[in-house]
Amino acid sequence: MLHARKPREQNGRDSFSRYRAQVRSAAIASLAILEGQNIDRIYCDLHDDFVVRRKDEDGFSYVFYQVKTKGKQNHNWSINEIFGLNARLKDQDKQSPEMIKKSFAGKLLLHTIVFSSHCESVVFQTNIHNSDEVDEVVAGVEKNNFSNKFIEVLVSKFNECYEQDIESELTEAEVKENLKKLKFETDVQYLKEKNNGFRPLVGEKIYEFSEVDLDRSELEEIILKLLDLIENKSSSIIEDLSPESVEEYAGVSIDDLLSVLSISKDAYYSLLKSGDNRAIKSASIIQRTLNKSGAGDEEIEYCSRCKTNWDLWFREQRHNILEIDLMAIANKTKTMFRDITRQGNNIEIASLKDPIESTKKELEQLGLLYGLDSDLLLGAFFSELVRGKS
Repeated sequence: MLHARKPREQNGRDSFSRYRAQVRSAAIASLAILEGQNIDRIYCDLHDDFVVRRKDEDGFSYVFYQVKTKGKQNHNWSINEIFGLNARLKDQDKQSPEMIKKSFAGKLLLHTIVFSSHCESVVFQTNIHNSDEVDEVVAGVEKNNFSNKFIEVLVSKFNECYEQDIESELTEAEVKENLKKLKFETDVQYLKEKNNGFRPLVGEKIYEFSEVDLDRSELEEIILKLLDLIENKSSSIIEDLSPESVEEYAGVSIDDLLSVLSISKDAYYSLLKSGDNRAIKSASIIQRTLNKSGAGDEEIEYCSRCKTNWDLWFREQRHNILEIDLMAIANKTKTMFRDITRQGNNIEIASLKDPIESTKKELEQLGLLYGLDSDLLLGAFFSELVRGKS
C-alpha cells in the first residue's frame, strides 16, 4: 500500500505553484473515476507526480505518472535525459548505473521494484516528442526485442542500479518484465502551454459521465473547482504517513468529485445501490432539474430514492407479472411523463401529486396496480426523465 513506503521525495508538495501541467494532467486522470469502473482513486504528488489506483477482484494496483514539459516545442527528449545513458560512449559497459537510476525512467522504474506486482505500469507523460533513439528503445521493449544496445545496457545494469532497493537480484526475465511496465505518452495536447484544449476536453468528459446542458459559466466553475481540488491535494508535506493521512491529504475519490460537480452524495449512493450503472449522470439530471424549481437536498435525495425503488420494482416484476401488463404499466408512466413535461415548465414536486394520483387510479381500474404506490410512480417519472436526457 502507498502509505507503507516512504516516498522518494515530497519537495513538489511544498513548491507546487511551478507544476501547473501536473495539475491539468491529474485533473484529467481523476475524471476516469466518474466511469465507475476499476479506477477508484488518484493520489497527487505522492511517490510521483500522481498515481492512479485500480481495483479488481485481486485487490489494488497502481499506475505511476511522471509529467515533464518543455517550453520549446521542437525539443525531443534525448536518450540521456530519459535513461541517463551517454550515447557517445563506445564501450556501453561503462554506462553509469547511478546516472540511469537518477534519470526520469530510472526514477519511474524504481516503482516496479518497491511496489512489485502492485505496480501495473509507470508512465512518462510529456508535451513534446522523444528522440529517435528513445523511440527505438521503447519499440524494442514493446516488441520483446531486446537486441538494441541501450536496452542491453538497461537489462545488464538493472540490478546494479537498484542494489540497495532489492532483496535479491532479479533474473533477466524479471528485469525485462519490469522494463515492459515503462510506458510513454508523448505530445499530450492538454500539457501544452498554449491552445492546449484542456477546458473543452474536461467539458467533454464531464458531459459524458455526469452532466447535461452545462452553460459556459457553470462549466468554468466546475473546472476551477476541479483544479483547486487537485492543487490542494498536491500541497503540504504529509508528516505522518498512514492510510488515513494519504487519503485526506493526497487522495481524490468519487466523493471529492461529487462535491466538485455539486451532486448530492446521498442521491448518488441511493441510485448506485439500485444497480444504476450511470448513477452520477442520473443524480446530476435529477438534481439539476429540481434545483431549477428551488428544491433542496432532502427533496433531491427523496426523488432519487423513489427512482431507485421504481427501477428495482420494475426489474423484479419482469419475472412476476405478464409481459403485456408490464408494457401497459410502462406505457401509462410514459404518458404521465409526457403530460407533465408538455408545458416545459420547471418541475416542482407539488405539481406532480395530481397526475401521479390520476395515473395510480387508472392503473387500479385496469387491474394493473401490482402494489404500485405514489412514491414508485414518482420514481417512474424521474426514471423517464433520466432516460430522456441521457
